[in-house]
Amino acid sequence: MKKINLIIFLLLGTSSLFAKISFGSSDLNQNDELLFTISQNNAGSKNYNSLFYTKLTDGESSANPDILTCYPEQMELLNNGTVLQIRNRYGIAKYFINSGKLNWLEKENDIPQKALPISKYSVSPDGKWICKIEKNTITTGKLILQNTQTEKTKILCDSVAQVNEELPVKWAHDSSFFLYEKDENIYFCNPEALLTNVEVDESFRKIGRGSINSVNWISDNSLIYIDDYLVYQISSKELYITALYSGIIGRGRAIGRLPFQFNSKVDKFSVNESANSFVFVQNNKLFSYLKVQSFSCDYMDVIYSKPYNDSSASLIDTFVFWDKDDNPILWLEKLPYDDVKEKGSVYKLGEKSVQVLEIEDSGRPFISPDGTNVAFFAGTSIYVYNINTWQRLAELNGEYICSALWLNSNVLYVGGDSSIRRWSLTTNSFETILLSSVEKGYWSQKDNSIMATAKNGYSFRYNKSNGTWKKDSVAQDVKTNNQNSKYRIFLGKTPNSKFENALYVRSLSKKAVTKPLYKSSVEKVAASKKIAFAFDAYDNADGLPRIISTLKKYNLNATFFLNGEFIRRYPSETKQIVVNGYDVASMFFSTVDLIKDSYVVDEDFVRRGLARNEDEFYKCTGNELSLFWHAPYFSCDEKITEYGKNAGYTYVNSLHKNSDSQKLSQDYKPEDLIYEYCDNLKYLDNTIVPISVGFSQGERFDPLYNYLDILICALIDNNFEIVTVSELN
Repeated sequence: MKKINLIIFLLLGTSSLFAKISFGSSDLNQNDELLFTISQNNAGSKNYNSLFYTKLTDGESSANPDILTCYPEQMELLNNGTVLQIRNRYGIAKYFINSGKLNWLEKENDIPQKALPISKYSVSPDGKWICKIEKNTITTGKLILQNTQTEKTKILCDSVAQVNEELPVKWAHDSSFFLYEKDENIYFCNPEALLTNVEVDESFRKIGRGSINSVNWISDNSLIYIDDYLVYQISSKELYITALYSGIIGRGRAIGRLPFQFNSKVDKFSVNESANSFVFVQNNKLFSYLKVQSFSCDYMDVIYSKPYNDSSASLIDTFVFWDKDDNPILWLEKLPYDDVKEKGSVYKLGEKSVQVLEIEDSGRPFISPDGTNVAFFAGTSIYVYNINTWQRLAELNGEYICSALWLNSNVLYVGGDSSIRRWSLTTNSFETILLSSVEKGYWSQKDNSIMATAKNGYSFRYNKSNGTWKKDSVAQDVKTNNQNSKYRIFLGKTPNSKFENALYVRSLSKKAVTKPLYKSSVEKVAASKKIAFAFDAYDNADGLPRIISTLKKYNLNATFFLNGEFIRRYPSETKQIVVNGYDVASMFFSTVDLIKDSYVVDEDFVRRGLARNEDEFYKCTGNELSLFWHAPYFSCDEKITEYGKNAGYTYVNSLHKNSDSQKLSQDYKPEDLIYEYCDNLKYLDNTIVPISVGFSQGERFDPLYNYLDILICALIDNNFEIVTVSELN
């Protein structure tokens, strides 16, 4: 029997992230100028075709090819809304709104062969400052403050956990201060003072213990800070005094006491601008709406408190904002049990919750600068609703939306898979300023200008002086050429396993020679090692919604190993795994340790246990389990493995005798496991990497599945290809 070595590791499981780099359409004119496209799946974003230009000299590119499209993997508004910054795998570009020009500040000199996601920035409201994380190890990076005009930087923290979502930073409304998390404490900082080297030492800027979830700003630049049961309000004018003399005068003015303990690792809160109403989300399960009555240490009044109880969908994430009457709005991001598309459900909270909206395939909400409207995108549309009336104000269609930003309360920049558009709500009209992706680029037959057919089917003309695009009103006769009097262009094979093909230039005059346009595209590289993620679902489903959502984000499949206890306790979640198309393997019919002395485990016991799990899974889903299995906790010996083989199963084996849930503790964190696993995996191939689903097993302090993004990126960066269990050699 073939055994699959399995390093007890985290997560997921299987596959399609690693699509190869591919050259597509090309067009060569009589001036030896070449247009061509490159496509590549990128972690956390849609696949797209970038258009490039180059001039051929002596059979090769005379300089690094220029990129003409700008896919909005991440966008930021800088310098008081005068600059739209776009970041993607090829570099960083700035679109200057007043002049209408695009400039690339940073460009990759070659084709990036690692499809890593573009990290988020935390941008100040005035766009003058950004905080970002610059990677320095597998799981950590430096937290950096940067002035967006001078590009001067300062290190805030030498080592923080990498994140692909929100950074542990929160800005005051007027950008004068920001808060950041460091070593399980909260600090404040004046960005101007820090970059001019007049800020006081960090030890005198400590707010208190906790995570970034412990704090929020309100409109008068007051800070709300929660420490266990007490809620404090600190004026920005008193920050330095409060931090310096907290041991004597306390942490600010106590305005209320909670009827429960606030755990900043898993809980979060939102507060209205008057600081007299709060909504708490505890462990992404319990929602409580509380009001302050006397601004004292008295307990807050509980207006509403209920757990999440939607029997049709699991909960992925929550967002809270407030209408003009200080009514809290609760936005729930859900994953239906019977559908693959996520949906958003919106409720107005009071003594009861009243649903005001439900959206299929929706993204996260974006609140307008004046707080009156909310925008969100759903598939190929973006919508704007009034927060107070929940009437739809505007809708923009036409392409898949991947990002959006409010320029002001009437204008949005909308990034799609075809273009970046400036959308005016006042006139409900839009203007295309940049192309994100193209089907093909070509030279105009009339004036030899650069043209492109976008994914939305329209033709666009390139403004070379501005670096922008404009929709062309004149129908073009699209003809492309792969040959002129000097050269012929063609697609051919390549020994580089990262590329689907290579683009070659064949000289037809002088010395006959054929060269690849990119030398790197034909350089032989070591094949990626294969690895398969697997999720072990014992008897708790707490992490499942986040796991599936992350798998979707990275376009990965996975193998779930289900225990009979999980199937019996969580039939809806079991069906959800199947509906979303994941492979499901067996982890026996119960959580029994098969090699404990107190049990007699013979072949009949193993056969019956595997068969019972098959029957329960089929009864629940109507599907059959795959014929891979492992024992609970990977507790197995050669006899048990042989018994499973006789029952028709292939055993997947762990290099460790305990699961991640048993290893993790307050002193041994997920980051430590990721280091350990990546170090071990350097010497392995065809390895399975599992992670426990839920909280019930062991003594976990922080679940490993919360670090799925970091793990995936670490493996990509270390040249691993993620495949299914069945695809391992």
